Amino acid sequence: MNVLIIDDEDTVQSILSAFLKRYIGERSADSDIKNMNDPVQGLFELTTNGAHYQVILLDVRIPKLSGDEIYSSLEHVNPDILDRILFVTGYPEDLHERFPDKQLRILQKPFRYDSFARELDDMLTV
Repeated sequence: MNVLIIDDEDTVQSILSAFLKRYIGERSADSDIKNMNDPVQGLFELTTNGAHYQVILLDVRIPKLSGDEIYSSLEHVNPDILDRILFVTGYPEDLHERFPDKQLRILQKPFRYDSFARELDDMLTV
């Protein structure tokens, strides 16, 4: 499983990476986890190599370019990967206000491993 994490907080990246390693280990799968803290580089990665990732974990409130702005850009440039995005945020209302008609995958901070694993299970079994 190839995963891209875009989050400006190193602590959150570390937690997500640890949870992913546990999740993937429990399922005896191979993985490649890539972390990015620069959202501009993250958007470039998703526009050029987005099809490579089965899961994209995306923070919403990031300096320079927010997660919802990345999502909006991908709607036009690479819409085939939108269903692979799991927003990881403490502010889900930002997404509901910005995209009132969209069914988005949202993991609300703070979260525990069980809710993280459930979201990934739902995402990967569609």
